[in-house]
Amino acid sequence: MPKKKYVFIRRQWNDWRVAKVELNKIQNLHWDIISGGVHAVCPQPFVHGYVLCTDIIGEIAHSGMHGPCPHSIKVCIVKKDNNPKIWQEILKKVGPKPKKRLHGSE
Repeated sequence: MPKKKYVFIRRQWNDWRVAKVELNKIQNLHWDIISGGVHAVCPQPFVHGYVLCTDIIGEIAHSGMHGPCPHSIKVCIVKKDNNPKIWQEILKKVGPKPKKRLHGSE
């Protein structure tokens, strides 16, 4: 049985709450400057993706306003939170960090 690979996630790039989720449970990985939830603007592009709220291990900002669980929420993946090998796997999926500021979209 292969070892599970975990990614540390936040709701916004600068949130102090950090949780984890299995890498294979994150969908639609992409670079963006708009967070999930409150739609905060990031100062630079960060990797974002979508996870089911019930797949998250730990506590991140999540109001449940989307309705009853489980539902998909947008999360931010910060390089400094994650193992370099995991980060390389993420970069293989999303490509290199954009040099220009992105027009954010949810």
